[in-house]
Amino acid sequence: MTPKRLIYLYSDSTFTPWKENIFARTVVQFLQSTPEGYYPYITHFVGFTPEFAQFLRQFDIVFNVCYGFGDEGQHDVVRWLDNNGIRHTASNFTSQIVAKDKVQLPHFCQMVGVNTPDIVPLSQLNDYPSHRFIAKPRYGSLHQNMLVFEKDQIPYQDLLEKDEMIIQPYLAGREFTVGVIPNADASDYICLNPLEIRPDDAREVYIAGQNYGKTEKVIHHDLDETTCFQMQEMVLKVHRALGLKGMSRTDIRISHGKIYVLDINTMPNLDTNSFLPFIANSEGIGLKEIFRRILLRFEKVYHNATVLDNQLVNS
Repeated sequence: MTPKRLIYLYSDSTFTPWKENIFARTVVQFLQSTPEGYYPYITHFVGFTPEFAQFLRQFDIVFNVCYGFGDEGQHDVVRWLDNNGIRHTASNFTSQIVAKDKVQLPHFCQMVGVNTPDIVPLSQLNDYPSHRFIAKPRYGSLHQNMLVFEKDQIPYQDLLEKDEMIIQPYLAGREFTVGVIPNADASDYICLNPLEIRPDDAREVYIAGQNYGKTEKVIHHDLDETTCFQMQEMVLKVHRALGLKGMSRTDIRISHGKIYVLDINTMPNLDTNSFLPFIANSEGIGLKEIFRRILLRFEKVYHNATVLDNQLVNS
């Protein structure tokens, strides 16, 4: 059987709005992890041009790991790919934009019985029954440009100067991130073991990353089995309801015994030092196996859609 022509589409970190971890080393790992049955190529995203679209349409599958280009985000790249009829592995534009929009996402989660933190207008902070708040960008799923403040020290100037920020109560508690990938035969999706994001000391205020001090990745946590199952069930509900493709990663807070969805990353970074590959590897699922499952899921969905289109044409 002739191998299918697969091309990895990426932008180097310096070209993406959030400076995601994707470097020459990452690209080499991608090429080395290509499953059997595919002949891999690699290309840097060069712009939203008809010529580049024509080039990409030559390939059987575009493995989309492009997290943006210049001022345009990953969802803008996806919209361009979709509009140009390019077969790619990432979730479509509508799914991505709803997942990234912290104003739309709570309404969507509520429909499937999943909790999210309240959104509190700036004018109502003094009346809200919480003493600590967090402000974060309305769009995006990275822990950057966040601001934690107390009710008696509201940074009005900073909040007014920042574009499209939302304010939520700061939920004290434990934070986890939950990866979703296809199961072994790509017939459905599964949740990986939740990874705990834990501060390196006993402080109450922390955010994944370094903004509010160092955090640690804890695979072997002591979360009880019932809570772990409930968390995974909620994450799968949202992944399926949003129609996400291939993979996702959802950040969770457990506060006062209640599970909340904070953010959904529709295109988790696949550098081996990043969360999703790290979690999968701890369960014996390497990058090559992740790629095999994503590609097999893509092929099944594409095949089913093609069959349906043919039935409609012939009916």
